Amino acid sequence: MSTLDAARMSALLAPWAEHVYGVGAVVSGVAPMPGNAGLSFGFTVHPGDGATERLVIRLAPPGVRRRGNTDVLRQVPLLEALGQAGVSIAPLTWSTDDPRWFGTDAIVQAYLDSEPFAMHAPAGTRAGEADLDASPYLQQAVRALAPLHALDWTAALPEWEEPRPVAAEVAFWGRLLERTTDRDQVAAGTRLGEALVAHDPGDHRVGIFHGDYQTHNVLYDAHGSLAAVIDWEISGIGPVGLDLGWLSMMTDPQCWHAERRAVLRTVADPADLLRWYVDATGADLPAYDWYRALACYRYGAIAAFNLHLHTSGRRVDEVSVLMGGGVPVLFSRGTELLDPR
Repeated sequence: MSTLDAARMSALLAPWAEHVYGVGAVVSGVAPMPGNAGLSFGFTVHPGDGATERLVIRLAPPGVRRRGNTDVLRQVPLLEALGQAGVSIAPLTWSTDDPRWFGTDAIVQAYLDSEPFAMHAPAGTRAGEADLDASPYLQQAVRALAPLHALDWTAALPEWEEPRPVAAEVAFWGRLLERTTDRDQVAAGTRLGEALVAHDPGDHRVGIFHGDYQTHNVLYDAHGSLAAVIDWEISGIGPVGLDLGWLSMMTDPQCWHAERRAVLRTVADPADLLRWYVDATGADLPAYDWYRALACYRYGAIAAFNLHLHTSGRRVDEVSVLMGGGVPVLFSRGTELLDPR
């Protein structure tokens, strides 16, 4: 499993397809999906009656304790609840905790013929060069939050973890940040974390949040219509304002260093995002800037850690260079949002 690739995945999928679809079913076109660290593959099943079905399989990391984003089966009740609540997702078709098929837990979802709206300009160009207007895509993404945030998590996910208090949330990401070697970044992040606790507005609207809500995790069809929200690995139960704060962070040039600003194509006025959210949900978000600051803190800790993994050679990922370079600006911007004087 440590060297899992398309060829090995094809060999594993062949007996699975016959088990699920019947004798004679074959698999073709197995290819790794972008992101997901080699644990997600797209493929086509041919049941033998002339029909075809395109699917995506997501695997739990082998040999790793099942917790949070390493527990793919945690997504099963979530995806079922989301589908019933009218949240746009890729339908779940199969799941297993039986290691005989893939050596680890797995879920299978429908493959949707759609694409994310890229946050960054293509290589060799700069933001603004022949770009599409991001607003229609962002408006749809904001509207998609309404059924998600309205979902009764106590009924839909009774066995999920309880929401963390703000201080515990800050401490959780602080421990991740502490694993990096840049002590200046750790100090800046610690100051922002302390400010988040000190300025906690309380009375949070608690529900299911996506956790990484940006247009790389929203699929659009050929007509530009939203097809699905994907990648629920770090979703959780807590203040739902985080999702809008995260989308604002990802689309606000003031949250980013010069290198990312130069290629950022999904730019939005934070006030526009808030207005679209209030229109879609009928609920105000009075602590909007606090959630934006929380997003800066969480992503700053993640980006710093991912950059550390990249530079240490433990997990090479060039995207970590682009995003990790923005950590000081993220922490600075988050602190500024909490105390704009």
